[in-house]
Amino acid sequence: MPETINNKGTYTLESASVPIAIATLAIPTIISQIITMVYNLADTWFLGQLGDNNLVAAVTIAYPLFIGLTAIANLFGIGGGSLISSALGRKDYSLVKKLSSFCFWATIGVTAILSALFFVGSKPFMMLLGADTDTLPYVHDYLFWTFAIGGIPTVLNMLLAHLLRAVGSSKQAALGMSLGGMLNIILDPLFIFSWGLGMSIAGAALATCISNVVATCYFLFFFWKKHRKSVLSLHPGDFLCGKKAAEQVFYVGIPSALQVLLSVISNAVLNSLMSAYTSTAVAALGIVKKVDMVPTSIVQGLSNGVLPLLAYNYGSNNRKRMNLTLKYSLIICIIFTGACLACLEIFAPELVRFFINQPATIACGSSFMRLHCMAMPFISVTLLCTALFQATSQGGKALFLSLFRKGIIDVPLMILMNILIPMTGLMMVQPILDFLCASIAFIIYLSFLKKKGMSEI
Repeated sequence: MPETINNKGTYTLESASVPIAIATLAIPTIISQIITMVYNLADTWFLGQLGDNNLVAAVTIAYPLFIGLTAIANLFGIGGGSLISSALGRKDYSLVKKLSSFCFWATIGVTAILSALFFVGSKPFMMLLGADTDTLPYVHDYLFWTFAIGGIPTVLNMLLAHLLRAVGSSKQAALGMSLGGMLNIILDPLFIFSWGLGMSIAGAALATCISNVVATCYFLFFFWKKHRKSVLSLHPGDFLCGKKAAEQVFYVGIPSALQVLLSVISNAVLNSLMSAYTSTAVAALGIVKKVDMVPTSIVQGLSNGVLPLLAYNYGSNNRKRMNLTLKYSLIICIIFTGACLACLEIFAPELVRFFINQPATIACGSSFMRLHCMAMPFISVTLLCTALFQATSQGGKALFLSLFRKGIIDVPLMILMNILIPMTGLMMVQPILDFLCASIAFIIYLSFLKKKGMSEI
């Protein structure tokens, strides 16, 4: 029997008290999310110190395509990870090996194709994202290193962390993610500023690329060292897991991947509409989106952390433990996001000034931030309900929530609000959608409980 099945990871999934299990799985995941978020913020902060709005605007414009890589990691990492956790709950260790190998090699293939496409025709993509003559060279420099050259290590870094979390090894996953994040923060000033290599935005991108390569190498070394004892497998011989299992990976993972891809499209439209005003407005938008990453990443980290716990106990038919996990997680997230909402409303100018000390950008960014974060606590309901549906192989429900929040009405609503309340109306769209999506998620959740014959949380 593989070592991973008898270790602390499986004890956490199966036997530890629910609050301790949540803390054990979620805290390392949240820490890694925070460090990853910080190094994403670091690019904006360090470039902001150069005092050029075009550099900050370029990172904002490039970011949606860069985070499109996250969609691939979520497709195979969350889709495969939730199935792996469920298979562990059923003690189906052979399927776990096949699923993990399939996710690893399929991720490499898909990412390689997308990275190659950047070399074929990058300019139309960048123009679609909102780049203009002032920002186009900067956007290209950033995406060349982070997307074209660094695409595969960036995605593998996230994927391997998902696979480790799926078997309860959250600490190892967090260590690898944190290693890349901390290295990025160290390399950024060295590569960006004139006292170092003086590469400006290209330096920020190169630092990100190198950091992801190092983190991926750590994960690969860990898997190589443990491969004979681990339930997980990266061996090509285990790649073929059968048509049905592969379909399940896509069915469960597509909602998470689609949510990221639709966010890319939504952000691209938002950037494009905002770029019709001034570079100050685009820079302010970029800062607001970066600050918004803090609470969103932490809630997402908790949701990703408890997903294996939900899936394992669903697979082992321990529905009471599964419901308690959701209940405690929701309470924690709502308290946290409520506190964040108060802080962002009160300290908006100070937060914008932290990134760039330009009076016009501070005024614009403060107004944007206070509007954008109004419905922040509601995102907890949406993300945790989505995690539950993915853990229980209810991909259709998770897909609907993803489509509703990003895809069905957000772009038309942005266009409408921009007409009704130029510029400012764009920042009102997300809180409206967060409130509506959380309400719908809770209704679907109650229907799910009724269908499964389970009591409410």
